[in-house]
Amino acid sequence: QVTLWLKKIYGDKPVPVYEVNERTVDILHEVMECSEERDRDVSLLIEDMKDQATKYEAEANYWQDILGESLGLSVGSLSQEAAAVLDDLVECAMVLEVEDTSLSSFYCAINYMTSELLKIKSKNREMELKLKTLTTKLTSALMMETQLRE
Repeated sequence: QVTLWLKKIYGDKPVPVYEVNERTVDILHEVMECSEERDRDVSLLIEDMKDQATKYEAEANYWQDILGESLGLSVGSLSQEAAAVLDDLVECAMVLEVEDTSLSSFYCAINYMTSELLKIKSKNREMELKLKTLTTKLTSALMMETQLRE
């Protein structure tokens, strides 16, 4: 199994020489299993993303049809300003990773990002304090070393 997997991984290139013993084969077998599991996970993720893309495309077409039929709106019929605002709205929704463009979704995403920012700032302050303390200790230690040498 391991040999076949290595040949599959390296393709046309020769498989590097390795010591064939129970331990190395066991390690390679474990790596093979992890690699194959990761490949399965990636395949599932790709399939899920394709399904999501298909759903989003269908929903976008649905809303375009509704807007076009009932309101006579299409992306081409929007003014430059409206198209720019729509592009900004889409960009913000993607950056904030919201499921829809409702105001409540934006507020929730912004609140979440704000709380994450505050956590990071707090951690940065903590790290700056530790850095200051360590710098002071290092300076003190270097001064003591200099005094001891003298």
